[in-house]
Amino acid sequence: MESHYEALGLTPDADERTVRQAYRALLKDHHPDHGGSREQFLRIKEAYEQILDERVPDNCETDGGAIADDGSNSHGPRRPTYDPADRSNRNGDHELTVDGEYLSVTLSGLVHDVDLDALVDGPVTAATRRTVAFFRVRNTSEQILSWQGKTNTNFIGDDGFLYEGSSIVAPHATDLPERWIGSDAELEPERALDGVVIAQEIPDDVTVEQVIYTQHAPDVDAPNPAATERYLFELKPLIRERLDRFPFERS
Repeated sequence: MESHYEALGLTPDADERTVRQAYRALLKDHHPDHGGSREQFLRIKEAYEQILDERVPDNCETDGGAIADDGSNSHGPRRPTYDPADRSNRNGDHELTVDGEYLSVTLSGLVHDVDLDALVDGPVTAATRRTVAFFRVRNTSEQILSWQGKTNTNFIGDDGFLYEGSSIVAPHATDLPERWIGSDAELEPERALDGVVIAQEIPDDVTVEQVIYTQHAPDVDAPNPAATERYLFELKPLIRERLDRFPFERS
């Protein structure tokens, strides 16, 4: 049976940096969007996540994992969606919006080098810094849709690599400021939500040039069940500069 290391073309003595480099290179070659095999792509992704899980001790962050939850979250359950009429657009001049058949998606912020310990309201057991995207999303269709920010958001770097969303703060998904959430959510027609997507680790010398969110067809009864709709945000230098700030007041 093929080992996780063999799936990445490595030996078990490969260091973490080598594992990450091999993973990024293989993603670029085998991603389905670039003509690769989805089966091979998923095998590579699973191998990478399993290797990191084996190496990282309890309560430490991994790209494919989550920060451990110690049960001390400060907030109870809250309704993640709202009536968009209740939300004024305070930063419209500094946001990008893409309208589609299913959703209206606004990129409200793309902030780099964010201290995740300071982003969430509650103790985080691993101190790390990441690129964070802030989306305002409205369901413009007549069907219930599933918002899956972490799974369906990709960050494209100027190195040509595709960086996915991370579940690093999953246990604290409702401990974000205001209405912002980091979890998946069901979005009813004409409801909105504020979604946070934390990127996998992106090298310091890489600039994010595009952010893409992909919405799958809402249900199997759709005219084309395999249909997807992509919301592409092109980040020119001036736009990137304007988005590099938090779309809410920080305490």
